[in-house]
Amino acid sequence: MTQGLVWEQYPLPVKLQTLLSGNGYDMILEPNVAEAIVPPMEPRDDVWVNKTGSTNGFGAYIAMVPGKQVGIVMLANKNYPNEARVESAFRIMVSLGVIE
Repeated sequence: MTQGLVWEQYPLPVKLQTLLSGNGYDMILEPNVAEAIVPPMEPRDDVWVNKTGSTNGFGAYIAMVPGKQVGIVMLANKNYPNEARVESAFRIMVSLGVIE
């Protein structure tokens, strides 16, 4: 996983388990090693870009596949677990043929 300005990107093809791990509470709540990418990485189209978010009982998730020019935004009036949001978006993207 590569993180930039709070967005994460995963090279395609990406497995659901990889997304779940990268958006899981261990990644969010525990310290993680980070290192600068020198020189900076060029933008890529062959990636899954995502971000989870929640506050005061609301939940959100956004995922994009730039190379396919497809994205999904999920907003809820309830804070569903990250795993539910990520898995739902992944299954939608698979069913649309965006990813395998």
